[in-house]
Amino acid sequence: MTFPSSRRLRALIAAGAAAVAVLTGALLWQQAPGAGIRAPEPISHVDTATRACLLTSTDADPTGTWAALRKMAASSHESVLAQRYRLPTGANSVAYVNTLVQLRCSTIVTTGTEARSAVASRLAAGPVVHIRFVVVADQPLLGATHLSPHMVSARALSRLITG
Repeated sequence: MTFPSSRRLRALIAAGAAAVAVLTGALLWQQAPGAGIRAPEPISHVDTATRACLLTSTDADPTGTWAALRKMAASSHESVLAQRYRLPTGANSVAYVNTLVQLRCSTIVTTGTEARSAVASRLAAGPVVHIRFVVVADQPLLGATHLSPHMVSARALSRLITG
């Protein structure tokens, strides 16, 4: 077995290094922004959507708020996720509202006396940054946006949630 001369060995190493450099350059050029590689489409918009949470006192919805909220979310040009929660009987109301805050509800809409009281108790404990509260009731609530039960509509909710 014969070993290549040192001159030939250097030439082989230089050729190998040049081939690696060309291959690396081609790969980097292909990965450059605007080179045709796009980020994958998101599977879900749950974390990026505006989250509107309806907190009710009962399963009945005499104001039609849930139907209006779903209609608003379906017809919105923005990504709006509408979710409905019922305040459990005997639950710690402030803790329950805080759970909705932790779920990153951007707007918490309430219907019913107990739900209104839960939000009132939470707001009495201090302001909640970046969360809007909308109370559907005959009487306004300090610290929350008031919406009369007779004014509930997809359009009215859209103005309050995405506007």
